[in-house]
Amino acid sequence: MGRNADGSWAEEWVPPTFTVDRNGKVVGYVNDRQPNNWGRWGELDERGTVNLLTPEKIAEAASLIRTGQVISLAIPLDSSGPVHPTRTGVVHMYGYTGSDFVAGSVAGKIYPNFQGTDDYIFMPLQGSTQWDGIAHFFYKDTMYNGFWIGNVESFAGARKGSIHNMKDTLVGRGVLLDIPRLKGVDRLEKGYGITPKDLDDACAAQGVEVRQGDILIIRTGHVPYFYSLEDRASFWVGGAPGINSDCVQWVADKDIAALAMDNIAIEVEPFEAPYEHVYPLHARLIRDLGLTLGEVWWLEELADACAADGRYEFFISAPPLNVTNASGSPVNPIVVK
Repeated sequence: MGRNADGSWAEEWVPPTFTVDRNGKVVGYVNDRQPNNWGRWGELDERGTVNLLTPEKIAEAASLIRTGQVISLAIPLDSSGPVHPTRTGVVHMYGYTGSDFVAGSVAGKIYPNFQGTDDYIFMPLQGSTQWDGIAHFFYKDTMYNGFWIGNVESFAGARKGSIHNMKDTLVGRGVLLDIPRLKGVDRLEKGYGITPKDLDDACAAQGVEVRQGDILIIRTGHVPYFYSLEDRASFWVGGAPGINSDCVQWVADKDIAALAMDNIAIEVEPFEAPYEHVYPLHARLIRDLGLTLGEVWWLEELADACAADGRYEFFISAPPLNVTNASGSPVNPIVVK
């Protein structure tokens, strides 16, 4: 059991037919898929489209703050959330609590008159409202900008394309496109593929323009649907609404800095046929465009606020945690209206 030189699964193992240079890049590899942003911000760039979030654009976005209303776009960070079945859930534990001191535990003997609490979380970094970083998805043994996938390893983590490279960004102008409101429904049905026309129609209906360097947020209503279910196992059956493959070019043409949605994996499920691998748009968006993706966001209060004041543009701050050599990060995105 192994792989062939192309990276496909095989009964035997065949070494790759390429070499890797001292910068961790596959020598001679050319990305022939379009659109792509390889080399746009330099041959060694590891940040991708967040490079579009310049200080000037961030300062301009600050002018969108009018009322000071603050809206969180995060789901609760607990064991009840919609964690993808390939990942473990969130585990929250306490080291010591008020109950320990009430009961007269050894901690009270060691630290006389001290009373306090201390707790811990064990979770996938992409197990809640989160960002998918550059190191999260590959194709043909390469990641964004031609770096070799072997730069991401179990011992040292993501030595290229880590989310910690974005600790000081993902702040700027946000735009919400509310597709269920456009369609006059509470949520999009499973398997609904959002089209470029849907996105353009939402822009027109909401009187907003998607511009270069924006953090684009698309509402589907899918995550709230999860919380409405008694049998939450059924949530994972039958797919999910998301963007279709035509939106890749639309996103590239708009030149956005990041894309976030209130579904599990950005793209429509079941995946559009034909496709080479599962989550085919992840490879196009993350690996080809260098686009950071936000998943499992909570957009209900934001959607209501935008509908109430008629403003679908706003200041947003959503930097990832500064987790060294990580492929993704939890986030508490904050909108200030």
